[in-house]
Amino acid sequence: MHKALLHLNHTLIKSLITEDDIVVDMTCGNGFDTEFLAQFSKHVYAFDIQIEALHNTKSRLSGYQNITFIHDSFEHVSNYIQDVKLYVFNLGYLPGGDKSVTTKKEITLKTIIELHEAIMKGSHIIIMSYVAHDEGLLEYTSLHNYFIEKKSYQIYETKALHYPLAPVVLWIQKKDSK
Repeated sequence: MHKALLHLNHTLIKSLITEDDIVVDMTCGNGFDTEFLAQFSKHVYAFDIQIEALHNTKSRLSGYQNITFIHDSFEHVSNYIQDVKLYVFNLGYLPGGDKSVTTKKEITLKTIIELHEAIMKGSHIIIMSYVAHDEGLLEYTSLHNYFIEKKSYQIYETKALHYPLAPVVLWIQKKDSK
């Protein structure tokens, strides 16, 4: 079921970007999304607050020349990059890492609000939110409540109907986007 959502997420991403686009992996983790993005875009900026995550991903993806790794919180993305086609969030904790180090609803929502206001025409935000852990459910609920009021954007939500604790994918775009 998780693999099906990941496949759906990657199919969506591939349909939204081209080899000329700048994209951001807001939470690089073990680098699987970073690697996927690097195959289909001009350049990937990969953020993570955990040095372990960045080190593992850099080592695994050392053959790629179109990735910039940034040891910082995704909340500071606008300090590094502008004119981004796609922002990808994979919320939660580092798989195989310390589960007490997790994305937090306040920082995630603050970042999403800033991106939501600044996003350029034709840009997208994709969020994979893991509701099976406490902070993940809080993050998802705060994002859902925020986006439910936003009429100037198209917001799509995908989840596995029979698995209430399965990850939820949110796709956000301006109504006038491609």
